[in-house]
Amino acid sequence: MGPSCKPSSLSLVIVVSILAALTTACTSNLAALANANSYPHYPDWSGQWERIGSLNWPPEGYQVAGPAPLTPEYQAIYENNLALRKSGVLAGDPPATCLPPGMPRVMKMSFPMEIIITPKLTYIYADWESQVRRVYTDGRSWPEYILPEFNGYSLGTWHDENNDGINDMLAIETRGIKGPRSIDSSGVVLHENNETVVFEEIRQLDTKTLEDKITTIDAAFTHPWTIKQHYNHVTENIIWVEYVCAEGNRHIKLGDEWYFLNDEKGILEPTREGQPALAPQQQ
Repeated sequence: MGPSCKPSSLSLVIVVSILAALTTACTSNLAALANANSYPHYPDWSGQWERIGSLNWPPEGYQVAGPAPLTPEYQAIYENNLALRKSGVLAGDPPATCLPPGMPRVMKMSFPMEIIITPKLTYIYADWESQVRRVYTDGRSWPEYILPEFNGYSLGTWHDENNDGINDMLAIETRGIKGPRSIDSSGVVLHENNETVVFEEIRQLDTKTLEDKITTIDAAFTHPWTIKQHYNHVTENIIWVEYVCAEGNRHIKLGDEWYFLNDEKGILEPTREGQPALAPQQQ
């Protein structure tokens, strides 16, 4: 009787191991190739981008950049907000009640952001209140009606500034932004007509730095206000944080009055002199 053609258990193990190794190598190579060539004419802005500079609208701060270019009417509103804030009222800061920051303030990025690029649509995802911006780059025109949203409606156009065949600057125009909104937490509010228009130019300056040149046109300002917000690139040990404003917010607004929630005592504590504390009525 001739030798058996049935492979031994050891042979099967060796063959299976070789096939598994080849499959893993091929899969890894294909994944890398797909990531590199999915959209070869667009930049790779993957990873995490964290804000550089202060939370004031001008990243260098108002002491360096100077005051906001407010009209007399909105300068008076700002000064009144400052007076209220000194008395404990969080005036001129809608996110204090957990409203979204809206455009353009969302681009301050209290928490980091992620940018996901496809040829027809770019997503800007902010950990701050889990806000998502959708920038349409498919060549569409403005719709006849824009449903107002805090982040507005954004149309974008890619530009190849280096003439190297790769789009490296995303120009964005945003309209249809609803309020109330402030430019930051300092008491500078945007006009109540909610006709703000925001222009942006987003480009990568180097391997570690992204720049967003933001121009805000608003009736509260005497002229278009342009700043340059920079972000630092994080590519390793990335941590994303779920931020739910209502979970830890203790600021309560009742009519025109602001209170601070004291869970331990079960009362709304006053935030200004002469304001009575509020406690639940005993049954």
